[in-house]
Amino acid sequence: MNSLSYHESHSHGPLGLPFQAFSQEDPYGQYFVPYHWHEEVEFLYVTKGSLVLRTQNRTRLLQEGHIYFINPGTLHGLFGNSPFSHHYALVFRLDMLNFLQADSCQTSYLVPLCTGKYLFPDGEDLPSELTDPIGSLIKKAADEYRNCDTSLTAALSIKITLLQILELLFASQSFIPGTQTGEPSGDGNPLKAVFSYIESHYGEKISLEDLAGTIHMNRNYFCRFFKEKVGKTPFSYLNEYRVNQAASQLLSTRLPITEIALNAGFENMSYFIRQFRRCKGCTPSAYRNTEDPQVSADSVLTFCTCFPSGSHLFFLCGLPTGTQSQITRLSQWKSRTVPTRYRSVPGKCCQGSSPAESVHP
Repeated sequence: MNSLSYHESHSHGPLGLPFQAFSQEDPYGQYFVPYHWHEEVEFLYVTKGSLVLRTQNRTRLLQEGHIYFINPGTLHGLFGNSPFSHHYALVFRLDMLNFLQADSCQTSYLVPLCTGKYLFPDGEDLPSELTDPIGSLIKKAADEYRNCDTSLTAALSIKITLLQILELLFASQSFIPGTQTGEPSGDGNPLKAVFSYIESHYGEKISLEDLAGTIHMNRNYFCRFFKEKVGKTPFSYLNEYRVNQAASQLLSTRLPITEIALNAGFENMSYFIRQFRRCKGCTPSAYRNTEDPQVSADSVLTFCTCFPSGSHLFFLCGLPTGTQSQITRLSQWKSRTVPTRYRSVPGKCCQGSSPAESVHP
C-alpha cells in the first residue's frame, strides 16, 4: 500500500541542495497533512486564510500573516480551517548553511543551531516587527527555488536568504535554549509510535486496544490522552486517514470502490460512504467520476514546480499516485487548468527533486 511515511527519514531536495520550498493552496478547506516528523527544520508562512497546526503539546490557529517555525524532530500535522488558504513552507537541513571554515559565524551561530543548543521560537514568540521582513524572505526563498533550473545563482541566493532570516532572529535574540522547548525531539514523543502503527496497519482491523498498546496505556486513559493532544478521538483521526488513502486510490486506480474501501480498512460499505461524505463532501463514486480519469501533464493543476517520482507528495497534495508515471518533472511553475475532479483536494506544492528521486514534503 502507498501511504504517508510519518517519519520522513531522508532529506528533502536533491543531494546538491537539501532544501525544498512549497507554495500550497487549499481552495476548499480540505487540506490534510497527517502527523509526521522529520530531521529538518520547517518554516511556515500563511499568506491567505487560516490553517490549524497541531503538535504534541499545542493546537495553533495560523492566520494570514502568521509565521511558524517547526524544529527538527517535532511531531506535527497541518489541517485546513478556512474555505480558502495559501501558505509557503521551507524545509531544509540546518547543516546546509555550514561553512567549511570554522570562523565565528560557524562556532557562535550555526553550530549551536545544528546541535540543538538553540531552538527556533514558535510564531507566538516572534516579535511583531519581524513578521513582515521574515515573511518576505520566506516568499523570496520559495521564488528562488522555483527558478533553480533556469538561474545559475538560485542555490546561492537561497542560502543567502536563509542566512538573512537567521540574522534577523539572532539580532532580535529570538532563539530559545534547547532545554526550554515545549516540543520533545527525536523519538521521545509517545504519539509517534501510534501514528507509525496507523501508517503500517490502516488497511487492517484496528482496535482501541491495539492503538493504546503501542504506548502501553489502558484504553480509557489513551482515549483522553489522544483527544487532548490531537484534538479528536483516535477513531475519528483513523477514519480521516483511511478516507484520504481511499481518495488517493479512487483517483489513481480502476479498482472497484468496494475493494478500495477494504484496502483502506473499511469493512462496511455504508459506514465507508458516510465517513467519505463527511470528510470530502461527496460520495466515493461522485469523487471518482467527476472528471475523465485520464491525467496528463498539461491538465494537472496550476500549482507545481516539480513533481517527484515518489507517491508521497501526490497523497499530500491530492494528486493521484498513478500520475507519477506520467509526470516526473516540471521545471517551472506553470499556469495549468485544474481538472474538476481535483478541485475537492488541496492545492499548491513545489518540488525540486530529480526525476529519479522519491521525495517527501
